[in-house]
Amino acid sequence: MKKSILTAFAAFCILMPSTGSSQEIPVVMTEEDSVSPQRPTNDFIRFADAVGHTVVSPVRWNGKDWLKVGGVFAGSALVSLLDKPVRNFWQERDSRAWHVVERAGFHYGKPYAAFIMTGGFYLSGTVFRNEWVRETGMILGAAYLTSGAIQTIMKTVVGRARPGTNVGPWEFKPMSPDAGYHSFPSGHIQIAMVSAMVLAERVESPVLKTLFYSTAGITFVSRMQSDAHWISDLAFGGAISYFCTKAVLKRMDYNKYQNPWKKKASVSWNMVPSYNRVAFIGVF
Repeated sequence: MKKSILTAFAAFCILMPSTGSSQEIPVVMTEEDSVSPQRPTNDFIRFADAVGHTVVSPVRWNGKDWLKVGGVFAGSALVSLLDKPVRNFWQERDSRAWHVVERAGFHYGKPYAAFIMTGGFYLSGTVFRNEWVRETGMILGAAYLTSGAIQTIMKTVVGRARPGTNVGPWEFKPMSPDAGYHSFPSGHIQIAMVSAMVLAERVESPVLKTLFYSTAGITFVSRMQSDAHWISDLAFGGAISYFCTKAVLKRMDYNKYQNPWKKKASVSWNMVPSYNRVAFIGVF
């Protein structure tokens, strides 16, 4: 199957008395304000907003955020010291059982698995009117798309040799079209980690959380057992998924009941005197 790049969110007017009158002052609201605050924002707006917000996150990062980024690169560099010994270990694991694990992890981390997960959840939630299921589908899609774009660009730009080329972990051909030099970071673990993390974050049961994360573990093992990636490729790919998924989850929660693309109206206040009271009217 061909790989695909995955494609994906109040105003009020009030009257305030300025005297000691006990007469109740009515609340003035616009027609738009009368809409229930529980009405979700349009799904397309939320999805596009979450993707865009996550992609441009670096422009909003502060010193602590960049320190985290540096920590991820430093951590990946340390993990790379294990690349050769870990590869040697998995090359000795050759049996029918390991082949089954390898195949399961391979398919779970493919782009078509991401399409199935996103479409399955979103369409099921829409058809059966289940907000939790539909929301899960949108979060999955946004997280797949953002993390997938990053890893796709990076693996071509970095051009790291895969273990199967037998040229070692420090051979690079930046911008090479050769798939043998698209090792860093791992795309399979990026997809598998998003799936596992989103589902685990959406449930409360520790048992289910463990089950979901174990599916990513299967893909992790699969890519080493098949000699497709170094362990440092997998560590960095998992980190990309973690940060993108966290950003998407936070943004989707923020834009659920408000349109982030709508310019907030400015308020002008007018003083309106009347018999036995003075009212301040806010106009949007």
